Amino acid sequence: MTTSFSSGSFPIPVVGIGPGSQPEAEAPECATPGEMAVFRMPVPRQAKDPEDAAAAIRVIEALRDAIDPDVAGGPGVRLPGVDLAGLPAGTLVLVNECLGEGEVSAVLERDAPLRIQETAFAGLWHLRRPAVGEAAGEDRVEAGPIPTALLEASGRLRTTVSLPSEPEGLMNALPLIHELIERAARWKSGQASHVVNLTLLPMTPADLDYIDAVFGRGGIAVLSRGYGNCRITATGLRHVWWVQYFNAMDSLILNTLEVCDMPEAALAAAEDLRDSKERLGEYLDMLKEDLC
Repeated sequence: MTTSFSSGSFPIPVVGIGPGSQPEAEAPECATPGEMAVFRMPVPRQAKDPEDAAAAIRVIEALRDAIDPDVAGGPGVRLPGVDLAGLPAGTLVLVNECLGEGEVSAVLERDAPLRIQETAFAGLWHLRRPAVGEAAGEDRVEAGPIPTALLEASGRLRTTVSLPSEPEGLMNALPLIHELIERAARWKSGQASHVVNLTLLPMTPADLDYIDAVFGRGGIAVLSRGYGNCRITATGLRHVWWVQYFNAMDSLILNTLEVCDMPEAALAAAEDLRDSKERLGEYLDMLKEDLC
């Protein structure tokens, strides 16, 4: 694996693993991935102000009602959700405690960085962007498979790349690069992902460095913490993504390049959204007993 894709360079902090470059993997290994992620209801603190508690419950009710498993999302589609900007500080703290944090985080590193954290309820995404100059900040929760902002940002990436001079030691980089460029050029939404499994191919360090140099980075990073960690990085070429899976020991076990709108590992499925809607209903019953 190239040093450019070490855990140290990944823009989202990875919790509970060691730092440094990852060892190159010759083939997939059946290593124990670590503890399975199990849903746990967030436990908010006892509200000191009854008005904060009542307001937080109203926000959670609005989010439950906003979840629609049939909403596919996509560029230009504004997902349903709730704007948290302007909430009283006490209410906002309580809402954040109620939502908790889930498995998926994302960073959009263009202009004012957009930080995205899936809540404990899959398919509910908390989006935060700081205010910059005259531009207002953002604090919003959206319901859907993936926040629209990520899809729109990936859709603004360039559609062509140039090939720098070829270094010594290349083996399979050039045919793979041409394959990915061709696939990305004719990609259409709704198609199945085209996956190139680098782990199973004979690849030299020069191959991996050259692929990285050709495609570059697109300023979008996603981390999914299910079994081990899945780190997803947009290349600079539209529709082409690095997708890398690490086990609990932070060893790279699967290294792929995917041509798609968004890798499936980042998406909340319709089943996830249905489960979250049901769980939020149960959660609201508990909150009304505990906070009111």
